[in-house]
Amino acid sequence: MNAPPRQSPIFVRTYDLLQWLLPHTSGWPRRYRFTLTQELVRAAMRFQERILEATLTDETAKRLAQAEVELQKVRLYLRLGHDLHLLSPSQYAHVSELIGHVGRLLGAWRSKGGTTPS
Repeated sequence: MNAPPRQSPIFVRTYDLLQWLLPHTSGWPRRYRFTLTQELVRAAMRFQERILEATLTDETAKRLAQAEVELQKVRLYLRLGHDLHLLSPSQYAHVSELIGHVGRLLGAWRSKGGTTPS
């Protein structure tokens, strides 16, 4: 098992996503804090964990498939946040671009048969 490639584009972009997401959701109204906000942050953190696990275990394909599920949850929760007017249209466009980039990197990694990204 190899150490995770911390400078790999998917790790960098996922970190950027988390760095943007955490402060932008921390101010959401209390009534959403233990539902939507918590689930969104959990899904984003689990996505990060799954891609890390993909580099550290022999279950790369399984972990990447799990990461895909978590990324889809993040997309769903962000869309709901936008529809509830918790994100402005420009914020939603920005985070959607971040998610899209991460999704493309994940897709490329999965299409390479799970070999560690460079």
